[in-house]
Amino acid sequence: MGYDSDAFRNFLRSQNNDPVIPGRKNRIVKIEYDKVLYTHRKYIEILFGTLKENKRIDTRFDKYDHVFMAFVALDLIKNIINLKIS
Repeated sequence: MGYDSDAFRNFLRSQNNDPVIPGRKNRIVKIEYDKVLYTHRKYIEILFGTLKENKRIDTRFDKYDHVFMAFVALDLIKNIINLKIS
């Protein structure tokens, strides 16, 4: 909800994106958004948050792209396993 501004929404539309951002409570004109799509967006943000918990991925220590992507893949596998267990 921190990105709830008409200017930001117009910028997203100019880039051929559909803004899926809920409006703030005090907004005079209520914003219609796809609530199901917003829940998927939430899960993606949570996934990126868990990826950044790994210091090696967050600070990009690796010199080569393939090594960096390998650690991203390992962390994603770890997160998927944790989701199925819990």
